[in-house]
Amino acid sequence: MGTLSNCDVFVDVCTQRDYLASAGAHPCVNAADVGRNVKRLIAFARWEKVPTLSCVDARRPDEVRGLPIGECVLGTLGQAKVPCSLLPRRIIVESDNSLSVPLDLLERYQQAILVKRHRDPFTNPKLDRLLTEMPAGRFVIFGVPLEVSIRLLVLGLLLRGRKAAIVTDACGFWSEPDAQMAARQLEAKGCQLQNTDEYIQAAAARTGRASSLRGRRRRSVA
Repeated sequence: MGTLSNCDVFVDVCTQRDYLASAGAHPCVNAADVGRNVKRLIAFARWEKVPTLSCVDARRPDEVRGLPIGECVLGTLGQAKVPCSLLPRRIIVESDNSLSVPLDLLERYQQAILVKRHRDPFTNPKLDRLLTEMPAGRFVIFGVPLEVSIRLLVLGLLLRGRKAAIVTDACGFWSEPDAQMAARQLEAKGCQLQNTDEYIQAAAARTGRASSLRGRRRRSVA
């Protein structure tokens, strides 16, 4: 478990077809830009072997019956993650209201995908345990939506004494004013804000791979 203690861990929030695909049930306002930047970040994760926690929304058909928009319904194409958000060595961790999940999960798999059924990711006990107890230098967060799930996630991390950063241009939103307000609030509480270029350049510089990545940018992280 110690190998993660000084590392960034990506937290990829709800990068699903219904939120990011043009034909999705409820695409966020900036879906096209977010999709491009998520693709770059996951390509960077693949290249640099960044451990990645992912959470996805999953709603049962009876939960959306009668609603004007029924997004991320189990068994539908829209509930699936966008292909560019998937890493090859991954595991799906089922939600069963149990805390039983190994803290060294991201030493055996590069990506762990957990389900959340509410806006707050900490409502999944397994995800809560990983985010609270997993050794990590910092959690780097992106996905959908900034003004709701990501805001709650970052506030929860900061309350638990964890370090957090948001990749702002890889975060989707439905209300730009609410998203901007959330970002300002989180920054004031100690969350670092970076865009995709800033994150990749800084992370590559820390590992001494900046020149190599620049040479491969078109193919590997663009």
